[in-house]
Amino acid sequence: MPSRVRVAGVVAALSVTSDLTRGRPPGEAMRACLVAGELARRDGLPPVRLGEVYYSTLMRYAGCAATSHEAAAAFGGDDIAVRARGDLVDTARPAEAVRFLASLGTGVERLRVLARMPRVPGLVAAGARADCEVGAELTTLLGLPSAVTASVLCAFERYDGKGAPVGRSGDELPEPARYAAVGHAAVMFDAVGGPGLAVENLTRWSGRALDPRITGSFLDASRELLELADPEDLWATVVAAEPDPHRFFRDDDHLDEVLAGFGDAADLKAPFFQGHSRGVALLARAAAHELDGIEPRLVYRAGLVHDLGRVAVPTGVWEQPRALRPEEWELVRLHPYHSGRILSRSPELAPLAPIASRHHERLDGSGYPMGVQAGELDAATRLLAAADVWHTLGEPRPHRPAHPPADAARLISALPLDRDAVRAVLAAAHGPRPTFPPLPVDLTGRELEVLRLLADGLTKKQIAAQLFISPATVHTHTVHVYAKCQVTTRAGLAMFAMRHGLVTAPVRAGRDID
Repeated sequence: MPSRVRVAGVVAALSVTSDLTRGRPPGEAMRACLVAGELARRDGLPPVRLGEVYYSTLMRYAGCAATSHEAAAAFGGDDIAVRARGDLVDTARPAEAVRFLASLGTGVERLRVLARMPRVPGLVAAGARADCEVGAELTTLLGLPSAVTASVLCAFERYDGKGAPVGRSGDELPEPARYAAVGHAAVMFDAVGGPGLAVENLTRWSGRALDPRITGSFLDASRELLELADPEDLWATVVAAEPDPHRFFRDDDHLDEVLAGFGDAADLKAPFFQGHSRGVALLARAAAHELDGIEPRLVYRAGLVHDLGRVAVPTGVWEQPRALRPEEWELVRLHPYHSGRILSRSPELAPLAPIASRHHERLDGSGYPMGVQAGELDAATRLLAAADVWHTLGEPRPHRPAHPPADAARLISALPLDRDAVRAVLAAAHGPRPTFPPLPVDLTGRELEVLRLLADGLTKKQIAAQLFISPATVHTHTVHVYAKCQVTTRAGLAMFAMRHGLVTAPVRAGRDID
């Protein structure tokens, strides 16, 4: 990646993480940025203050995964639903607040939520403080102005002083925070019910949650502003809208620090995830030096952000001690997909997307989210998958304790992972040597890959392209495979593979090691 990378493009892409955390449509923070920025421009703010509005709006909810565990525990298990519904409510109105709380959880859990009602103000204030502190830390990592940090610290304050965590009001609130609040409210209600609902609710919130002057400016041109915030290429429009002077990362190390920070913030989704992404990244980078053809910094960065998509899964699902229900498992299976989609929005981060989105795929096609086979998994992806498994096995989960190294080595050796990647990861982790089960008829790992692709009907040329090796090498492996399996046709090879359990397996439901 080039060292001269614009901050705007990376932050705009990563803002989707906060959208998913809050149960909002991907891109909502970017749309809010366009509305808030245009309002500030029409009000005649100079470029420096326009930049503060720009980044305050994109970063407003960057720390919102911080209290996912607490929100899930207090309000029925689904922290995403709590945020998605709660954002639409004027909680300073007692009747609205009660209706909101009564909508959370089901059965007995709903009664527990209502029983906690006297404690809710304290829980909200503590949660807001934590979310804002994490978001503010990210603004500091990015090197953004102090006004942006101050604005993110006020993300849950209200114009009327009835917000949290401090209860600041009116002009005590930083100017960028007041523009950001109007921008977010406008696009949020527009996404739920269109421009009419946006106008209705911003009129109702004016002077309460929102600055009445800025809200009035929005109401005067609501449809025009909402149309401006709905371009064909949202990410490109937001990046182009960054006020001068444009901001750049100092160097590659600065970008690494920022990616690590966003990965850390996503790992706050549940207590047992804390430190996971950074640990996987460090392990993958160390192991990359043991293998040919893998750029250590690339796999390191992919490791830092491979689990951003976890924020899209309710914490109550991650924290289940029992086997997951099919509908819960489907949510879990999608989290690598979300990671990939977040990263793919930015050209600077796009090279990380295919690696991060496939860290749960397996060589035999039994992984997720796509169930792709060995030929579609490059060396970096295979390495990250092995590093993720090893690190995860050493961490406790609600359904199991952490595995001791010897048990972890036995478990990872039995999984359909790249054997060279597993060896490199265990060596980098100073773990025990892997003990792989023997392959039938003394097949090597590469011969097994070729066998599967031959059985699937691929030509030698196609196999060479998929495995990133030469046709001559494929020919040599093919000769060995047919000789070892004692067959002469593709059909015979397929029968051998089925008899020995070597065929590509279907995607199976259940509980992954996560």
